[in-house]
Amino acid sequence: MTNDVSSRSHGQTLNTDAPKEADEFSLSISTSPRVKARDDVVHLNVGGTRYEVARSTLMRYEGSMLASLVSGKWKEGNGEEEIFIDHNGRRFEWVLDYLRSDRAYVPDLSDQSALQEELDYFGIALDMSKVYLKDDFLTINELSKEIKELKATIAQKEKRIAAIKESYRLAGVFASYSESDELLFRMSVDKNVDKEMLRSCLLSRGLHIVRSGSKKSGETTVTVCAFGQKEKFTAKTKK
Repeated sequence: MTNDVSSRSHGQTLNTDAPKEADEFSLSISTSPRVKARDDVVHLNVGGTRYEVARSTLMRYEGSMLASLVSGKWKEGNGEEEIFIDHNGRRFEWVLDYLRSDRAYVPDLSDQSALQEELDYFGIALDMSKVYLKDDFLTINELSKEIKELKATIAQKEKRIAAIKESYRLAGVFASYSESDELLFRMSVDKNVDKEMLRSCLLSRGLHIVRSGSKKSGETTVTVCAFGQKEKFTAKTKK
């Protein structure tokens, strides 16, 4: 195995082609008491950047350097120590993206070539049609979709705010005219306010909407009563 892949433990770096004594020293370290790691997770240190990767992800491309590394063919893949790979840590993130999702997003055109070099180094065949630039037309579509979803969320929240404000206004009007909690009162409301949201908000103010309607002028109205009186006024309306 090449010299740029080694096993680290407790601050020590052990080269794969070091003398036998180093192998025995590595063995003594790997068997020292420690918290047992998950067998399906591999700890990598790539050029100083640490990654925790599923073993199955690294073995996705059979015959590649990464697959061989964790398959048990090389001693670095045995045991629970962190595996050090003397390579570009930032670019390795793109390699993992490609392994995990069969696609990768890179910042610019030059990085496409860089990713090609990385995958060649690790012995992984690259399909360039699956490598995308982060700021391309696909990104425009994705961002446009996110903006549309955010606008819908904002619009929904604005509708709720309007319903809350209107419920407070109606509650104030109702309180200023009511002399008993049996009063039934018809009030004009903002036609743009969501009626179901308004109904829910008025319940929080202690008022029921008995019915909704409109005046001859086209003005939207609601008829409200105090909490607990709805059935009484509903029965009167039916009569």
